[in-house]
Amino acid sequence: MKQISCRVTDNRTLWSDVQRLAFNAPELAHAIRPGQFALARDASTLDPYLRRTLWLYQVDGDHVAFTLSARDPLAVRARAGDVLDLLAPLGHAIEFDTNARHILLVGESTRTARLIVVAHTAIARGCEVVLVAKPGSAKDDFPIQLLSPAIEYRASDMVDAELIAWADTMVASGSSEFYRALADSIRAVRYRLEPGLAHVLVDVPMPCGTGACCACAVDTARGVRWACVDGPAFDLVEFENRTRR
Repeated sequence: MKQISCRVTDNRTLWSDVQRLAFNAPELAHAIRPGQFALARDASTLDPYLRRTLWLYQVDGDHVAFTLSARDPLAVRARAGDVLDLLAPLGHAIEFDTNARHILLVGESTRTARLIVVAHTAIARGCEVVLVAKPGSAKDDFPIQLLSPAIEYRASDMVDAELIAWADTMVASGSSEFYRALADSIRAVRYRLEPGLAHVLVDVPMPCGTGACCACAVDTARGVRWACVDGPAFDLVEFENRTRR
């Protein structure tokens, strides 16, 4: 993790309440990996006081883009040319097994945005990728133009059995209830939930990035862990029955 001053190059709405915030940040662009995130603040003001979580969306040469809520004060205020103070990269990158060739990504409503960089990275590795998104309201429907044509997209409330049997690796982004339903679906097809098969992105506040504030503590099968340090991706086996502290 490093503290980096980054200049905003673009700030736009992707869809619904998902905002895309892009930076010219060569050092960060070459260091950050899918599954990692950044914490940002405007050093010129104390409002908002706490750093905001930026989820990795895209890396393009020396430029890196993140997503956050369009309602967030930082997203509302930031303009092209502004300099923001970032702590990054944070968290553990999502690593696929070298033998994995079939990647299934499962998203819930606008949280699906956090899977886009995973999808494109897997395609670049020569994997086959299917992205299944559970629609929210009509305005939350996923805009498929954000995906490479090589990525198969399906809009569905459920992941069908054929895809679950097909997948070597799964990554999901959604709510706790969404993850429980996914675990049940996997057991119904594969008879048990194997460690290492599915990873889920934890959606909790991560204001400090070091675990010191304890705001992101989660209960897992291995005890209390910190989403900002040990995650934000956890094995579904560990995470399924966690409770927020």
